[in-house]
Amino acid sequence: MKLRQRLAVDFFLVIALACGVMLVSVRFLAEDMFRTFVFSGDAEKARAYSGLLGSYFDSHGSWSGLQSILSGSPFGAGEADFPEALAGDRVVVADSKGIIVADTSEQLLGTIHPSKHVSHGIPIMSGGITVGAVLVDSMVDSTLSGVEERFLGTLGVALALAAAASSALALLLGLAFSAQVTRPIASLTKAAKQVSQGELETAVTVGGIGEMAELGGMFNRMTKELKRLEEGKRQLIADSAHELRTPVALIQGTIEAMLDGVYPLDMDTLKSVHEETLRLSRLIDMLRELEIIQSGKLRLRREKIDLADALAKASAMFGPAAREKGISLAAEPADPPCHVWADSVRLNEIIYNLVSNALKFTPAGGRVRLSARPNPGDPASALLLVEDSGPGIPEEERGLVFERFYRIEKSRSSREGGRGLGLAIAKEIAQAHGGSLEAGESPLGGACFFVVLPSA
Repeated sequence: MKLRQRLAVDFFLVIALACGVMLVSVRFLAEDMFRTFVFSGDAEKARAYSGLLGSYFDSHGSWSGLQSILSGSPFGAGEADFPEALAGDRVVVADSKGIIVADTSEQLLGTIHPSKHVSHGIPIMSGGITVGAVLVDSMVDSTLSGVEERFLGTLGVALALAAAASSALALLLGLAFSAQVTRPIASLTKAAKQVSQGELETAVTVGGIGEMAELGGMFNRMTKELKRLEEGKRQLIADSAHELRTPVALIQGTIEAMLDGVYPLDMDTLKSVHEETLRLSRLIDMLRELEIIQSGKLRLRREKIDLADALAKASAMFGPAAREKGISLAAEPADPPCHVWADSVRLNEIIYNLVSNALKFTPAGGRVRLSARPNPGDPASALLLVEDSGPGIPEEERGLVFERFYRIEKSRSSREGGRGLGLAIAKEIAQAHGGSLEAGESPLGGACFFVVLPSA
């Protein structure tokens, strides 16, 4: 059963149940209130009789002869006070023992009325003593008259018609509402089926406000992200194949030349082949490391680390390479001291990637500066900066340099060595620490890479 049909059935069942309960409840309450109304009217009549019957008992000293008066016999002395307007009522009089001594219908004469029933009657007083009780119409028999039953029947029919009309209207509104709810769901279902078949460009149009519109927006964002990831996967495969092809082709060509006698089978040639295999192995390792980090399988062994010490070690390690190129490499002391909560091995990997990258693209006579300071935008984190005086990074490409195999054109693309994976790995490691890595412009005139890490 489809959702729209199920909603319609559920609406009908809920409405039918609600209307049924309402109809029964209102009918019961209406009958109860009507009986109360009728009983109150009969009680007023009984009070009028009570005074007259008390006078009768005062004058006669007993209830003898009362039946003759109530059954229409000629009145005696004092009996003419009974109003003729009450002559059509059913009147029953019980003595103090509950025995019926008078009944206008002569049905209960001589019987003993239940005390619980007699207690509903109006007491008859004589000399301050209760000498009996009088009951009128509904006080004697709770059965309603024909007119009264017809009134209640008409009321019940009216209630049933009102309930049916309300149910029909509510059902129509429910169907319209269910159609409004299920229409975007059907659209999303169709779009999800298309996405499952590989049509990642599928988008849905969900108007209005609320959760459905939000769901539609989230679905469109999801398909865009899936499309981006799919394109990234294809690009990665293509780029990986391209990057792997070069060393493999070089190794293959060298070995074939050695077999054909073109290249001599000596140690120098074998060393050249071995170097290419090492480069190929490093590329495969970097790809594997990037996959581990992005899959969330990277395990960090965090400890308290002084950023100034980490930068000083990096400066000492890369000092010889910087002097060889004629580049000034310096690590500035941190004031105040900056400590971060990080994995020392992975933190060094970030720093070494950035420093190596800066030295690679900084010309002779340039500067590379390493520094650390508290993050002014977030007191709970620290800022690590690697700046250079090289050609810098165009603003429109600062977000792209962290993508796999991405190389900036112009001077940086012509340099040898880099595979376009170092910055991607460094950024993923920073994010795994709960931080970030971004590129900007340095006061030295070149690029500035700043790493945000949680403070210890």
